[in-house]
Amino acid sequence: MTDIEKRFLQLAIELEALLFGEFTLKSGRESLYFFNMLHF
Repeated sequence: MTDIEKRFLQLAIELEALLFGEFTLKSGRESLYFFNMLHF
């Protein structure tokens, strides 16, 4: 993983754009993570 990719992930987590847990998506599928672009 490049430095810019690491920084992007760190920023996404800091801004709570990338969340980890158990989520039910609009499609009804289950996911262990959720990425919310509105937080960027």
